[in-house]
Amino acid sequence: MRKPCFFLFLVLTVLSGQLFAEDSTHDPISAKLVTEIFPEASRVVPVESPVPHTVVFGGRELLGYALYTDLIAPIPAYSGFPIRTLVGLDADGTIRLVRIIHHQEPILVIGINDSILAAFIAQYEGLSVAERIRLTGADKPNSVDGISGATITAMVLSRSVEKSARLVLEAHQRAGAEPVTLVEDSAFWEEAWNEKKTELSILFFSLTVLVFILLFQDWVVVHPRFFNTLRISFLVYTILFIGYYCLGQLSIINVVTFVRLLATGFSWDTLLLDPVIFVLWGFVALSILLWGRGIFCGWLCPFGAIQELMHKLAARLKLKPFEFHPMVHERLLAVKYIALIVLVGLSLNSIATAAPFFEIEPFKTAISLRFQREWHFVLYAVALIVIALFTTKFYCRYICPLGALLSFSTRFKIFNWLRRRPECGSVCHTCGNDCSVGAVNNKGEIDETECHYCLECQTSYWDEHRCPVMVSKRERRERREKRRAIIPVQDIS
Repeated sequence: MRKPCFFLFLVLTVLSGQLFAEDSTHDPISAKLVTEIFPEASRVVPVESPVPHTVVFGGRELLGYALYTDLIAPIPAYSGFPIRTLVGLDADGTIRLVRIIHHQEPILVIGINDSILAAFIAQYEGLSVAERIRLTGADKPNSVDGISGATITAMVLSRSVEKSARLVLEAHQRAGAEPVTLVEDSAFWEEAWNEKKTELSILFFSLTVLVFILLFQDWVVVHPRFFNTLRISFLVYTILFIGYYCLGQLSIINVVTFVRLLATGFSWDTLLLDPVIFVLWGFVALSILLWGRGIFCGWLCPFGAIQELMHKLAARLKLKPFEFHPMVHERLLAVKYIALIVLVGLSLNSIATAAPFFEIEPFKTAISLRFQREWHFVLYAVALIVIALFTTKFYCRYICPLGALLSFSTRFKIFNWLRRRPECGSVCHTCGNDCSVGAVNNKGEIDETECHYCLECQTSYWDEHRCPVMVSKRERRERREKRRAIIPVQDIS
């Protein structure tokens, strides 16, 4: 009863847009900030509508404009809220200064240090908003280097600076100012999708392969050696390509961002900024209806794949595994749900407030930032991986708030394709003993909320040398074949 009640709580949270109310001040840009951008300024004229900004003069000469991006082009970022950025712009569209004033981005609160952020925004000085500003490398015209591990944040910041500045220029052109030739604007997520065509092609192919594995699982798992090789290969692909190359690690922060967008004004633009993340979430949503939450946790989570492969390596090295007592195991299962409740509650107030607590996920450290951050974060991620050597997927089973959230969705699953027999859990406990995440109970029943759909139980289900039912069938077949072999064939010619 507790799980449905908590799910209802989440639904009510989504519908309660007022809980996400954020202070959005419209204070004009101070004279001090203006003089920092334009030391030669002698007069400023605030413009409130329809495009809020400040016009800067030096005597009678128009020097340029100062503006806050969130008042003109409030593009939601990773937190679900726009980044307040101060922009100083010359009259010809050349950027003088970009400065972040306020944000709630988790990756900027904890993850990206100030020196990296300062180096990123410094690249905009001298660029022209008359042309598209691209995140394709500072060595190319009118382009900047992005922020590794903060792709969406960098794209939103860049686009908001460019779009806001253009709207200011266009407003003054309509008022009779000297025209600035502006290239045609387009949906800013289209550029990301065009640049990721190769990665998306590979991703779609691999997801198609995974669908075929799952649809025809009964034919695949009857060949244990082939299936084991196939599964290990897919896990390696998940780590190297989806994880480290595409940075496609799904996170509870994605869900919080989506909830905030629903509550404060939904827009596809923010969701489409990262094509790999968008495609993976789309696939996960579809797979939940067919197979439950386990497809992501068991096949497509890079950090989960790291833990599983480490445990398999430990088995090869004959390291003694450790599993908690069933009573302790049951208590530990509650931890991830508690973590989920805490994170949801904190994020209702502010993503920036919740950002330190999102570090319960080691994904940013291990995948997005590739262990290149402060030692205590690295130590935490490494410790979880080391623990996984002895206790399979310890983090996934007991701590992961994303796994906890996805477990609720299992209740919407349409099909049940994991096979069971009446003998399971009565005369045989092979599957329960084989299940590395403890999702098969003593009665032989599969706990769908904990199942990672690794198909280990299905290989045992069809194994003619391990499953008692299949062993009995094999022995009967072999006796029949033996009898046929010893009965002489009569010559009737």
